Amino acid sequence: MTKQDTATQDPYERRALLLHLGDVLETAFCLSQCADEYASVGEAVKGNDALAGFTLLGQIDANMPPRDFIRRASGAFFVWPKALLDETLNRQMLANTVKHDLFTDNAKGWEAYVQERRKEVPWFGEDLPKVAQSAAPAHEAAPDAKKQKSKAAPEKPSRYSTWPWPDKS
Repeated sequence: MTKQDTATQDPYERRALLLHLGDVLETAFCLSQCADEYASVGEAVKGNDALAGFTLLGQIDANMPPRDFIRRASGAFFVWPKALLDETLNRQMLANTVKHDLFTDNAKGWEAYVQERRKEVPWFGEDLPKVAQSAAPAHEAAPDAKKQKSKAAPEKPSRYSTWPWPDKS
């Protein structure tokens, strides 16, 4: 594939990943509605017909507690909206956070997940480091971090100030 072909495909791949993110959010929401009734995701899928159509629930470890899946999915995907708006996609990070947070010690499930994503995004999951990393440490949860940030250098303009719209200045 040429560089121009890659550039042409980029918006469609971003769209596919954004639609997938929506599916993940729907999956987590639907599972949250019955999470307290079941000890594992596998039990929830077997016991609730509404969950059977969510492919992701069949790819993760069936013994994972439902609340654990919801927490892990949130950690795996919370960076996606901003990352998908970056001018240059950090392809490794998009896949790496999912692998780390949802598929640790589940190589078979990870391979099934990657194969499904590659139907629309051929590069998904390529060239990942041996040890997957979560995006969670990048998230500022502590109030002290904001105080330290305000004492640092002045903030640079938003990364969304122009992309994908042209600069009007």
